[in-house]
Amino acid sequence: MVKFPENTKIGLEVHLQVNAGKLFCGCEGEGMDRERSFQRTLHSSSGETGSSDISTMYEESRNRTFKYIVSTNSCLVEADEEPPHKINEMALNASLMMARAFNSEILDRVVVMRKVVIDGSNTGGFQRTSLIAMGGEIKGDTYSSKISAICLEEDACRKIEERGNEVVYSLDRLGVPLIEISTEPDIKNPEGAVEIAREIGNRLLSAGLLKKGADSIRQDVNFSMGYGRVEIKGVSKLTTIPDILEREMERQKSLAEAVGIWKERGGTENVIFEANNAILNGTGSRLILKSVENGKDILLSILKNGRGLLKNGNFRIGREIADALKQIGITGILHYDELPAYGITQEEKDRIANYLNLGEGDSFLILLEESAEKERAERVINDRISKIMSLNFSETRAAMDDFSTRYMRPLSGSSRMYPETDISVIEINESRLREIEGRVPLRLEEMVEKISREYSISKQDASTLIWNGMTEIFMRLSEKYDSRAICRELVQKLPDAERKKNVKIPAEYVEDTLNYCIEKNYGRYSMERAIDLLSEGKLPEEIKSEENLKPLDENEIIEALKNIKDTKNISLVAKQITEMKGRPVDTSIIARLVKVEKR
Repeated sequence: MVKFPENTKIGLEVHLQVNAGKLFCGCEGEGMDRERSFQRTLHSSSGETGSSDISTMYEESRNRTFKYIVSTNSCLVEADEEPPHKINEMALNASLMMARAFNSEILDRVVVMRKVVIDGSNTGGFQRTSLIAMGGEIKGDTYSSKISAICLEEDACRKIEERGNEVVYSLDRLGVPLIEISTEPDIKNPEGAVEIAREIGNRLLSAGLLKKGADSIRQDVNFSMGYGRVEIKGVSKLTTIPDILEREMERQKSLAEAVGIWKERGGTENVIFEANNAILNGTGSRLILKSVENGKDILLSILKNGRGLLKNGNFRIGREIADALKQIGITGILHYDELPAYGITQEEKDRIANYLNLGEGDSFLILLEESAEKERAERVINDRISKIMSLNFSETRAAMDDFSTRYMRPLSGSSRMYPETDISVIEINESRLREIEGRVPLRLEEMVEKISREYSISKQDASTLIWNGMTEIFMRLSEKYDSRAICRELVQKLPDAERKKNVKIPAEYVEDTLNYCIEKNYGRYSMERAIDLLSEGKLPEEIKSEENLKPLDENEIIEALKNIKDTKNISLVAKQITEMKGRPVDTSIIARLVKVEKR
């Protein structure tokens, strides 16, 4: 186990998608992309305090356009062409239930706010969010953490791709309800962060309210070890938290060590580029030749006292500079420590060093960009170096697949919040709180024990129901039919059918058709037939209207058996009859009839 510094502080922002449709319209939570799309350019606006937030101003400076793919589960609300509808009651109640689960203090009134976000992830340039509760505590088996806030907000668009200065998003995820639970920075190690995050997710899971899918739970991890708070966005898997935090710890330690060396050498001076396209005349570097051919200039600058700190062992200040430039669309940056490379020879490297009259510990930067971008690049680089030299590493970073983190933008502040005037203040009265009594989520192991005991099924089956998001459906259907039979359909038959056809059957379709079988008193084989037909893409209305679920009677089975020669394998015979007649058949009746026939 890697040892973290004593002053380590870790806080979590856990985002949980609620399986309740969209938050401010009647659209469903799942949808497919259509061919239609529209474009937007977003601009920063001031918050309630009258000032603009540094993160939104930064995003505006990137000068990007955004393309939105319209989905089957989006409407004019998602396009920001229609005011929001009334808040989703199920999602609101889910957030109240989570607040009760952790003994948080629920507010008397909920005010929907707009949070300015102009990275394109919201079509209107803002995200609707509401503070639901404050305080409380999350207790795991070993670790615990205090809660700072519980919020209910809209999820953002799903990013599809970036191409140049255009970012493409889908509207299918925009507006899905998110419960955000933020902890205090009182977690001391990654193992504690994993346990607390898992406990938060398990509570909504045990309530049967967690939306299924790869990004149904997402964590942002706040990390500090004395150099300011770093917010790491997009940690999708709990198991990666220790690796990500270890890499971030090593990054900050290496930066601090590099800064120490840099300051001992006398520090640095501002980067100032000058164009010199002739410096590499005759080069064999395809990168240089292609850049010049595309209208880019060769821009050179001294980096005072920076030699060996840009890329050397654990020192990676060159990457810090490149990541900051990438955010404004500039990617052609090279430096002394990584050369010779990219077709640039040692002789050409020495030629540049002599031209710039480098001192013994000096380095240089090569920027392949139009001269018109020179001042913008200089500002970004100098700001980045100045921040690193101050040993204030606070910023927002993105979690990468290799467990590293990359610079995204400055940390956001409170300046980007202002009230949503299209939605009235929501009163949280005693009547509303009584609605959720008895529905407060238990710990996962307690919920497994409860379901297993009350419905006479195994703990393993109870756990599977919970993880598959089928708890509520199971309990509703079990009020009308044998719970073990319903469990078998949901735990065994349904996943098996989905796996064979490589599909995901909507839960409401499953409940609708199984409920129909129960009301018609059709039994187990009709339920199995219903799931098979759903896996083939048929809709519940289609299945029910054609009486595909009505079991064959004994006379119909006798008639069908006349066309089957080999009756040794009863299961195979049942399958043949079902294919022949297009309706379910009871294998026990087949077995009895075959036995009589053999006599």
